[in-house]
This record gives sequence, C-alpha cells and structure tokens, in this order.
Amino acid sequence: MRTFLPVSGASRDRGETGTLKVGVSHSLPKTPASIRVAYQELIEHIRNTPGVQAAEFTTAVPLTGQSGYLPFWPDSRQPDSLQGARRLQPFLTGPDYLRTMGIPLLQGRFLTEDDTAKTPCVSVVDSDFAYKFFLDRKPLGHTITAGFGSAAFGPCTIVGVVGHVKGTSLNDAVLAHQLQAYYSLHQDPDQWVPLNYPDASVVIRTSLDTGTIVPAIKASVYQSGSEQPIYHVQTMHEIASASMWEQRFPTILLGTFAGLSLLLASVGLYGVVFFSITQRVQEIGVRMALGADKGNVLRLFIGQQLRVVLADIAAGIAGALIATRTLSSLSHLLYGVRGSDPLTFAVGALVLIGAAIVASYVPARRAAKADPMVTLRYE
Repeated sequence: MRTFLPVSGASRDRGETGTLKVGVSHSLPKTPASIRVAYQELIEHIRNTPGVQAAEFTTAVPLTGQSGYLPFWPDSRQPDSLQGARRLQPFLTGPDYLRTMGIPLLQGRFLTEDDTAKTPCVSVVDSDFAYKFFLDRKPLGHTITAGFGSAAFGPCTIVGVVGHVKGTSLNDAVLAHQLQAYYSLHQDPDQWVPLNYPDASVVIRTSLDTGTIVPAIKASVYQSGSEQPIYHVQTMHEIASASMWEQRFPTILLGTFAGLSLLLASVGLYGVVFFSITQRVQEIGVRMALGADKGNVLRLFIGQQLRVVLADIAAGIAGALIATRTLSSLSHLLYGVRGSDPLTFAVGALVLIGAAIVASYVPARRAAKADPMVTLRYE
C-alpha cells in the first residue's frame, strides 16, 4: 500500500501548502449557527485572496501531533471493552480539506458542502482502514462509530476511501499505519461547535511564497473584522522538518563522527603512502632515469593505492550489509533511507575513493618532481 505525504498535492501544482491560525473577533455572537456563518465567511475571504489556490479548516494538521486517537468499531461490531478496542486517528475538517492537501481519492467521494448537521453523518476512511476491515468487499455504505461512552459519534456512513498519510511522524514505525478517518466540520454537533471551530487551523495551497501571501491573507481576513490576528504560520515542509527533531541530534552526532573517521582515514592513508614512497625513492629514480615521466609515476602510485582502497571498500560494504541486520533499530534516524540503501553505499564509496585519490596525489606528485640523480643517491 502506498503512503502519501501531506505535501504532495502542492508539489503537483507547483505551489506550496501551509497552515495558519486566525483569532476570530470575540465580539461575534456565540451561538452555534452564528459561529458557523462567521467561519464560513472567513474561509471565503481567504479563498478569494489572489494567489490562494485552495483553503480549508481542519482541527488537526498532519505531523503536528494535534489529533488524538479514539476507539472505534465498524458497523455493529461493538467490542466488549473499549480499552482494548482498535484506535483510529480522527480528522475533523472542512469539505475541501482533502483536495487542498492533495490526498488522492481512491473510492467513492470526498466530503462536500451538502454534508451538514441536518444530514446523516458520513465519513471518509483511509486506504489502510479499508484494507484492514474490508479486504474482500467495498467499504462504501458500511458504517463506523468512534469515541467513548456518551461522547461517541456515529454510526457514520463511509462514503469514500482516500490515500493514507503520515499523520504523526515521518519515522514512527508504530504509528506509520495508524488507521485514519475524516469527518465533516459542518456536521459537528452544536454543543461542540464553540470548542472545535476556534481551535481549527486553516490549511492553504498557494502558488506564491508563504512570506508573500500572508500579508494578502491578512488584508482579506480584516475585511470581516479588524480584531482577527493571524498567527502560527508554517509551511508543510517546516512542519515535516520539525516532526523529525528527535532524530536530528543523533543524526548530526553520527554524521560528525563519520566525518572525523573519514578525516582520520585520509590522514592515515596519506601517512602510509608517504612512507611507502620514502621506501621506494631509488625505484622512482631508476624508473625516471629509464624514461618514465611524472605522469607515469603519478599513475603508478595512485593506481596502487586505489586497488587497495577498492578492495577495502568491497570488504566494508559486505560488513555493512551484515551490520544492517543487527543494527536495524537505527534505521529510523534517516527518513526514507533503508539500512541497505544502494545509493547510500554508492555515495559513501565515491567519497572514500575521492579521499584516497587526494591522499595519494600529494605525496605521489612530490615524488614525481624529484630529480632522478638525487633519488638514485638516496640512502
């Protein structure tokens, strides 16, 4: 099954996906109906901003840890105990959220403006959910209920299946396939509207840079009220980077030690080659006296060292492939890189070959510049 990053839709349109929050004026009426109207006007102002391709509300942005986990059951298969029930990650969003984020529709339909508090509850589930519970049949038309006790909502009819996204962390293997479900913010019960709407973030897709579009969005938002600050502006790339902060320090630490190891290896190689040359000074003199030029000497010593290095690299790759099986717990440090990633091995080998050439060239060039008569008298 394929997993989608929640920034993929923006890249297809050569735009940028980002999020922001808006503090709606406290002077607005507090009834559920008035709150719905105020936020609908707000999102329309943002959508009409030049450069904004799409915009929608969501109470949870992927990779931020805002969304919790709820027990659930499909159809009427309620578990005996909710404590041991399967969990899903719920996303309460506006109807255009999935399109804004570029999450692909696989079956059925997206949430729409027609899904309101006056219509039956509907839900869109991700591909992992559909595969887990409806492997041999279509999930459309089945129902899902989620939550605890009296706060449980549903049954909600499944009307669509979308791609699974990285909802919590890019490298969390435990939560990589956490089941996900999307519910319409327009169907939020009246008692939850004063809580969920003000807590919602705005997800935007824009063809412009975030720093350029934010002032224009502020101007649009101020049309519906001057006391409505815009804050917590982030791009999805920044959010994805921030979600990796736990892996960043050990990665930097390991990279530093790897760089020091390469430096020490290069210095050691230089010392070995230099010592080898000093032991073969008379041989160099004989070769040059018999007609060998500087290029011949350079190729001789660099070629000899490269053969040794290539043999060592081959042995090192074999050892690394064995080590990846025993050190698989470290594979989470780099997102999208497997322990036996061929590109990583190729780049590492090229770096070592380059270091070997540099370390061999300096003493070899020094030997090639020597006077043959001097080297023949060398003791």
